[in-house]
Amino acid sequence: MKRGFIVSVKEEVNHVDEIAGSPVHYCGVGKLNAAIGAGELINKGVTEIINIGSCGSTQYPLGEIIKVGKVYQDIDCSPICEYGLTAFDENPQPFILLDEHSPHTCFSTDYFYDHAQIEKYSPHYLQMIKSSSIFDMELYAIAKVCKKKGIKLSAYKWVSDDGDFSKWLENCKMASQKIIALLSQ
Repeated sequence: MKRGFIVSVKEEVNHVDEIAGSPVHYCGVGKLNAAIGAGELINKGVTEIINIGSCGSTQYPLGEIIKVGKVYQDIDCSPICEYGLTAFDENPQPFILLDEHSPHTCFSTDYFYDHAQIEKYSPHYLQMIKSSSIFDMELYAIAKVCKKKGIKLSAYKWVSDDGDFSKWLENCKMASQKIIALLSQ
């Protein structure tokens, strides 16, 4: 099995090119870039993808490492279907299961959550921010590509913020070293 790591930006893992002998692919921020990046890794022959990176959380402290069990998406196709479901999708589900043993949930959204701009978010979005263990901008898209292509996926995220980005880079440097050590064992 050939594995590869997918990370949105180099700052999240101190610009490393590999972890434990496996390549690190930088895809860029957001669901579209993440889907393209996952496809690129699969086209290179990767059969297992590990997504690592920063995330926000209103439930867990800065630096906490979370192994994601389920990932939800921020999509609103109402009135065609309920919030969180993709209209006209085969077998629409509210989440993609990554690890049945992990109780942690991730909400992938197209917005940086900024608690100073609460008024711009929909009630559904705010409920997902509040109820999910963590939130990011890439994991759901990666999971969707992997599920469709039959590729094994796992995701480890570290909490870098709670909606205040003032110390994001500092928090990434601290937590990325912990996750790299964990995955190098």
